[in-house]
Amino acid sequence: MIRKLISFRRDCRGVAAIEMAFILPFLLLLFFGLVDLTQLISVNRKVTYAASVVGDLVTQKATTVAGAEFTDYFNAAKLVLKPTPISEVRVEVYQFRNEGGTIVSKWNKKSSGGATCGTPSTAGLSSLMTDGNDVVVAAVCTTYTPLMANYFGAMISDFTMSEEIALRPRQSATLDCTGC
Repeated sequence: MIRKLISFRRDCRGVAAIEMAFILPFLLLLFFGLVDLTQLISVNRKVTYAASVVGDLVTQKATTVAGAEFTDYFNAAKLVLKPTPISEVRVEVYQFRNEGGTIVSKWNKKSSGGATCGTPSTAGLSSLMTDGNDVVVAAVCTTYTPLMANYFGAMISDFTMSEEIALRPRQSATLDCTGC
């Protein structure tokens, strides 16, 4: 009996399988966590680029932008964010004017879908503006649901990502909107 116990203790068959059983869950968690992190960084970069694209398109206009053109601008942002579902993307454009030292919102245009991005702060805009000058702020926001959230449920929550880009009109000091 003692001899069998000693031979059982010295038997090394199956040790690799036991070690793999201990390590594999950690390795899978690490792998899928890195996949999610990479996707999160990619979506964040796309949100920044989409805000830049929308702001750039709006500020290229001479003196007036038509409200109907915003559909194309919003579609451009949504193309940048592909394959993020369009229903989760929100694009908002605000125009601010400096009127005697007071920054006033003249118009805004918002896309449908997604949660509201919120009105941008005007605190830092005064340094970009002189009296009678405009600044256009393009905001893009979306939510990212990690792949791991499907497996771990409430332990992992969604990430809300948003970006605001402030640009001055290129061809004039002011930029008005018809149909906004």
